[in-house]
Parts: sequence; structure tokens; C-alpha cells
Amino acid sequence: YGSTVSVASVQAALESNPDVKGVFVQASETSTGAQHDIKAMAESIRQTDAIFVVDAITGLGTMPVDIDGWGLDIVVGGSQKAFMIPPGLAFISVGPKAWAMAETSTLPKYYFNLKKEKKSAAGGESSWTPNTSLLLALAESLIYIKSLGMDKLVENAQGLARATRAAALALDLELFSPDSPAGCVTALRPPKGMDSGVIVKEFRNRFGSIITNGQGSMKGQIFRIAHLGYFDFSDLFVMVAQLELILAANGVDVEFGKGVAAVQQVYVEMAGLKRVPAMA
Repeated sequence: YGSTVSVASVQAALESNPDVKGVFVQASETSTGAQHDIKAMAESIRQTDAIFVVDAITGLGTMPVDIDGWGLDIVVGGSQKAFMIPPGLAFISVGPKAWAMAETSTLPKYYFNLKKEKKSAAGGESSWTPNTSLLLALAESLIYIKSLGMDKLVENAQGLARATRAAALALDLELFSPDSPAGCVTALRPPKGMDSGVIVKEFRNRFGSIITNGQGSMKGQIFRIAHLGYFDFSDLFVMVAQLELILAANGVDVEFGKGVAAVQQVYVEMAGLKRVPAMA
């Protein structure tokens, strides 16, 4: 957990298994806060007959994902992450290499039929009953994203992620995925001897803030702070201040303001702010 698959290992696997039809990878993983190097993987996989399928549900809007520029054959997205609306919609892009494979596919299909959906989409329709309410919500979300710019949305998530990591290190908290941290969520280990569920519960009970525990075998071992979509530095300043108070209330020796100062420093660097000399 917390590690990513190297490009070299993917390349070696494809060389050893030339009959492989597709490579599936997550752009970023919320359960561990890890992020893959999708661009480098695409460059390697492009040299083979396999298609590259990317789960970008938490990647879109939190990290660079250049679908056409990188030659990503299939990219899957979802409504509930950086698109800022409830779950219930899925998005999929299909490139020429993947379409060629779909055209000759003999696998059984019914609801999830790309060829049928492509034909319907060409006529401005959906093959099945659309989720109209979520589509209207998506339209509003896309207006916001377009006004901001996708690059800015990604920059915001990446900057908040960097600031969260800086705050964690300033508070002597260990990053769960230090070598390949994600822009969507940061996973942290609690102080030694503390169950991460205590921190999650304290956030909710003391401040009404919601963060998440680890999943499965990692429950109690990590806690996760999301910073994607409609979330900015004002939110993060407050959350880190809350984290400092929670740690102190549970017996951790905390220097108040140290984590917040780390977030402020990242903000200053991103905003290009300069200190004005004090008046004499």
C-alpha cells in the first residue's frame, strides 16, 4: 500500500507477455494518496499493441491528464470528485486504438455498450434513461471549471496537496505515500500509539469537519485529508489549525501555528507574495 507501479515493471511485464490486450492503471488512488506517472506509462505502452486504460476518477482536475497529447486510449472519470457533484455519472473518452478494438470485440454486451452509446451520442441522445438532475448539476460545475480553467483547477489541488504535506511534516506526521503523493488527497499516519479513527472522530465532533479514516487493513493506521474541487487555502488554513488542536488535546506535544505557518509559506510561494518591509 502507498506505492506505485514503476514504468519499468510495466514495460517488463509487456515484454514477457506480448499477448496482453490492455493495461489498466489508476491515475491516483484515494485510499492511499498515491499518484502514478501516467505520461511516462503512456509513452511505454504506446510502443505495443496493448491499449492503455486509465482510471482518472480522482485524477481529472487534480493532476495533469493530457488525453490526446499523451495518447491515452481510454480514460474514465466520475462526477463525485473534482467535478464537485454527487456520485452517479461516469465519463469515458475512447481513442482510435481503443475504438478499433471495440469494433472487433465479440464479448457479450448490454448496458455498457460503447458502440451503441457512440451512435446515440452522435444524435445528441443517451442509450438509456439519463440522470437529468446530475447532468444539470454537471453543467453548472463545468461553467465554474471553464471560468477558472482546468489548469488552474489542477494547480489549486496540487498546491493544496503540497501545503498539506508541508504542514504534516512540520507537525512530525509521516506521509503514507512520500515517493508518489497524489494531488487529490493526502494520507497521513497518526502519531505513534494513536488510532487514526480518534483524529477522524475529533474533527467531526469538535469542529464539524469531515476527513476520512483508512480503508480495510489500513483502518486506524492512516487518516486522509482531501483537497480537490471547490476547496481552497482558506479551508486548509482552518483544517490544519484544527488538526493542531486535536493533536494537542490527545497528548501530542504540538507547537501551535507551526503547521499553519507551513501552509502559509506554500501559499506565499504560489501567490508570489513578497513581504513589505516593516515601517521604522
